[in-house]
Amino acid sequence: MNIYITDLSTICNPDDLAKKLSLSDLARFRSFKQKKRAIQFLVAHAIKSELENRFQYISIAHKDHLVIVAASSAPIGVDIEDASKQRDFNSLGKFLGLKNIKTSDEFYRAFTLAEAKYKSNADAPARFYKLQKYMICIISNDQDITWENSALVPEQI
Repeated sequence: MNIYITDLSTICNPDDLAKKLSLSDLARFRSFKQKKRAIQFLVAHAIKSELENRFQYISIAHKDHLVIVAASSAPIGVDIEDASKQRDFNSLGKFLGLKNIKTSDEFYRAFTLAEAKYKSNADAPARFYKLQKYMICIISNDQDITWENSALVPEQI
Protein backbone atom coordinates (compact mmCIF):
# COMPACT_ATOMS: atom_id res chain seq x y z
CA MET A 1 0.00 0.00 0.00
CA ASN A 2 1.10 3.54 -0.65
CA ILE A 3 0.27 6.32 1.79
CA TYR A 4 0.36 9.96 0.69
CA ILE A 5 0.29 12.59 3.45
CA THR A 6 0.19 16.22 2.44
CA ASP A 7 0.42 19.36 4.54
CA LEU A 8 -1.93 21.89 2.94
CA SER A 9 0.33 24.77 3.95
CA THR A 10 2.86 23.48 1.41
CA ILE A 11 0.48 23.50 -1.58
CA CYS A 12 1.82 25.91 -4.18
CA ASN A 13 -0.68 26.39 -6.97
CA PRO A 14 -4.26 25.16 -6.61
CA ASP A 15 -4.92 25.91 -10.31
CA ASP A 16 -2.39 23.24 -11.32
CA LEU A 17 -4.11 20.70 -9.08
CA ALA A 18 -7.55 21.62 -10.38
CA LYS A 19 -6.42 20.63 -13.89
CA LYS A 20 -6.05 17.03 -12.65
CA LEU A 21 -9.69 16.73 -11.56
CA SER A 22 -12.47 15.10 -13.55
CA LEU A 23 -15.26 17.43 -14.63
CA SER A 24 -17.54 16.14 -11.84
CA ASP A 25 -14.81 16.55 -9.20
CA LEU A 26 -14.01 20.03 -10.52
CA ALA A 27 -17.67 21.01 -10.20
CA ARG A 28 -17.76 19.62 -6.67
CA PHE A 29 -14.54 21.47 -5.76
CA ARG A 30 -16.05 24.75 -6.98
CA SER A 31 -19.23 24.14 -4.96
CA PHE A 32 -17.50 24.27 -1.55
CA LYS A 33 -18.19 27.43 0.40
CA GLN A 34 -15.39 26.96 2.95
CA LYS A 35 -11.97 27.53 1.41
CA LYS A 36 -10.19 25.05 3.72
CA ARG A 37 -12.65 22.27 2.89
CA ALA A 38 -12.34 23.05 -0.82
CA ILE A 39 -8.54 22.80 -0.66
CA GLN A 40 -8.75 19.52 1.29
CA PHE A 41 -11.00 18.11 -1.43
CA LEU A 42 -8.82 19.49 -4.23
CA VAL A 43 -5.60 17.99 -2.88
CA ALA A 44 -7.12 14.61 -2.04
CA HIS A 45 -8.84 14.21 -5.39
CA ALA A 46 -5.86 15.45 -7.40
CA ILE A 47 -3.75 12.76 -5.72
CA LYS A 48 -6.54 10.21 -6.21
CA SER A 49 -6.69 11.02 -9.94
CA GLU A 50 -2.99 10.18 -10.23
CA LEU A 51 -3.50 6.81 -8.50
CA GLU A 52 -6.73 5.47 -9.98
CA ASN A 53 -5.00 3.64 -12.83
CA ARG A 54 -2.42 2.03 -10.50
CA PHE A 55 -4.49 0.96 -7.50
CA GLN A 56 -7.86 -0.73 -7.20
CA TYR A 57 -8.69 0.70 -3.76
CA ILE A 58 -8.26 4.27 -2.52
CA SER A 59 -9.29 5.82 0.79
CA ILE A 60 -9.16 9.50 1.77
CA ALA A 61 -9.02 11.24 5.14
CA HIS A 62 -8.35 14.82 6.15
CA LYS A 63 -8.17 16.85 9.31
CA ASP A 64 -7.18 20.47 9.65
CA HIS A 65 -4.09 21.04 7.44
CA LEU A 66 -3.39 17.35 6.71
CA VAL A 67 -4.71 15.22 3.85
CA ILE A 68 -4.07 11.47 3.60
CA VAL A 69 -4.70 9.31 0.56
CA ALA A 70 -4.14 5.57 1.04
CA ALA A 71 -3.96 3.35 -2.05
CA SER A 72 -3.71 -0.43 -2.31
CA SER A 73 -4.50 -3.51 -4.35
CA ALA A 74 -6.51 -4.73 -1.31
CA PRO A 75 -9.44 -2.98 0.38
CA ILE A 76 -8.14 -0.11 2.49
CA GLY A 77 -9.50 2.46 4.92
CA VAL A 78 -7.82 5.43 6.57
CA ASP A 79 -8.89 7.96 9.17
CA ILE A 80 -7.19 10.81 11.01
CA GLU A 81 -8.32 12.73 14.08
CA ASP A 82 -6.90 15.47 16.30
CA ALA A 83 -6.17 13.41 19.42
CA SER A 84 -5.39 16.47 21.52
CA LYS A 85 -9.04 17.55 21.79
CA GLN A 86 -10.33 17.00 25.29
CA ARG A 87 -13.86 15.68 25.55
CA ASP A 88 -16.07 13.68 27.89
CA PHE A 89 -14.76 10.45 26.38
CA ASN A 90 -16.81 8.13 28.55
CA SER A 91 -20.13 9.79 27.62
CA LEU A 92 -19.17 10.25 23.98
CA GLY A 93 -18.02 6.64 23.77
CA LYS A 94 -21.36 5.44 25.15
CA PHE A 95 -23.25 7.66 22.70
CA LEU A 96 -21.27 6.23 19.78
CA GLY A 97 -21.65 2.66 21.04
CA LEU A 98 -17.98 2.35 21.99
CA LYS A 99 -17.64 0.31 25.18
CA ASN A 100 -15.27 0.92 28.12
CA ILE A 101 -13.86 4.22 26.83
CA LYS A 102 -12.15 6.10 29.64
CA THR A 103 -9.16 7.90 28.10
CA SER A 104 -8.41 10.09 25.12
CA ASP A 105 -6.16 7.40 23.62
CA GLU A 106 -8.84 4.70 23.94
CA PHE A 107 -11.45 6.98 22.39
CA TYR A 108 -9.39 8.06 19.39
CA ARG A 109 -8.20 4.52 18.70
CA ALA A 110 -11.79 3.25 18.74
CA PHE A 111 -13.13 6.19 16.73
CA THR A 112 -10.46 6.13 13.99
CA LEU A 113 -10.75 2.34 13.83
CA ALA A 114 -14.52 2.57 13.29
CA GLU A 115 -14.09 5.20 10.56
CA ALA A 116 -11.32 3.28 8.77
CA LYS A 117 -13.33 0.02 8.95
CA TYR A 118 -16.35 1.76 7.48
CA LYS A 119 -14.26 3.12 4.59
CA SER A 120 -12.51 -0.19 3.88
CA ASN A 121 -15.55 -2.43 4.23
CA ALA A 122 -13.05 -5.19 5.04
CA ASP A 123 -12.09 -7.44 7.90
CA ALA A 124 -8.41 -6.55 7.99
CA PRO A 125 -5.70 -5.68 10.51
CA ALA A 126 -5.52 -2.13 11.83
CA ARG A 127 -2.36 -0.09 12.36
CA PHE A 128 -2.25 3.08 14.44
CA TYR A 129 0.13 6.00 13.98
CA LYS A 130 0.83 9.32 15.63
CA LEU A 131 1.79 12.41 13.62
CA GLN A 132 2.14 15.55 15.69
CA LYS A 133 -1.15 15.72 17.64
CA TYR A 134 -3.00 13.47 15.20
CA MET A 135 -3.94 9.79 15.45
CA ILE A 136 -4.12 7.86 12.19
CA CYS A 137 -5.66 4.42 11.65
CA ILE A 138 -5.06 2.40 8.49
CA ILE A 139 -6.88 -0.87 7.79
CA SER A 140 -5.77 -3.21 5.02
CA ASN A 141 -4.62 -6.77 4.44
CA ASP A 142 -1.77 -5.28 2.40
CA GLN A 143 1.19 -5.48 4.79
CA ASP A 144 3.82 -3.53 2.82
CA ILE A 145 3.64 0.21 3.45
CA THR A 146 5.36 2.87 1.38
CA TRP A 147 5.16 6.37 2.84
CA GLU A 148 5.34 8.69 -0.16
CA ASN A 149 6.22 11.89 1.74
CA SER A 150 9.37 11.25 3.76
CA ALA A 151 8.90 14.53 5.65
CA LEU A 152 5.57 13.35 7.11
CA VAL A 153 6.10 9.73 8.13
CA PRO A 154 4.16 9.12 11.35
CA GLU A 155 5.34 7.06 14.30
CA GLN A 156 3.62 3.70 14.66
CA ILE A 157 1.93 3.28 18.05
